[in-house]
Amino acid sequence: MRKLIALVAALVAIATFSAGSALALPQARARTFASCRAQGGFATCIASGSTHRPLVIRVHVNSNRVQKVSVAWDMVCSKGSGAGTSSGHFSATVPIRRIIRHPYRRPGSCTVAADGQLARGGHIHVWLTATHW
Repeated sequence: MRKLIALVAALVAIATFSAGSALALPQARARTFASCRAQGGFATCIASGSTHRPLVIRVHVNSNRVQKVSVAWDMVCSKGSGAGTSSGHFSATVPIRRIIRHPYRRPGSCTVAADGQLARGGHIHVWLTATHW
């Protein structure tokens, strides 16, 4: 009898785990849609591109040395027959992975330009990613 109860408990646990896994939503994968690299004293590069149906847009910056980077962006998004803009800037220490907000919820497309400038010399890599709805 104990073995039967243990077997039933194990089957229920397996069924629950399997159902939970089947019901879990897949993770949205971010895709790179723009990238640039530069090197030298106070190196600067501008990554620009367009993405369709973005849910979240992020700017990423990395350098071969830990240092401060100045980042600025401009964005134009369209939804239906309208267009809206967003822009901003900040300074942070690399590595940077920051969401930049777009002007609409569920825009049809966005065109983004983001630049990064090193506080000292070295190599810089700036790239933009988006997850889609």
